Amino acid sequence: MLQWRFYTLEEINTELIKTYVLEAIENVKIGKEIKPNRIKKELIIPVEFASELSSNKELKKQFESLTNGKQREYADYISEAKRATTKLKRLEKIIPMIISGVGLHDKYKNC
Repeated sequence: MLQWRFYTLEEINTELIKTYVLEAIENVKIGKEIKPNRIKKELIIPVEFASELSSNKELKKQFESLTNGKQREYADYISEAKRATTKLKRLEKIIPMIISGVGLHDKYKNC
């Protein structure tokens, strides 16, 4: 967490803090750093969407050029629908958006 919280003055140990700060300075000089563990979620493309991508080369090319987040938005949008008819309607809706290179929720950004 890289932080200490003190609630009373008696809790503060100056020698311990000094040791901690000197150790942190040494770690920076050595080049040590703490990196967050980022686990990428696997992109699961629904069957309906996958078949459309395989049949439409331009759609596939544009979809692959999108960022991982935008690809996941589209895939989740299709897979969240329960009925097959809803999935097809959503697929028809997003095809022009993907071809134009827009994200699903881009219209809400920069408002």
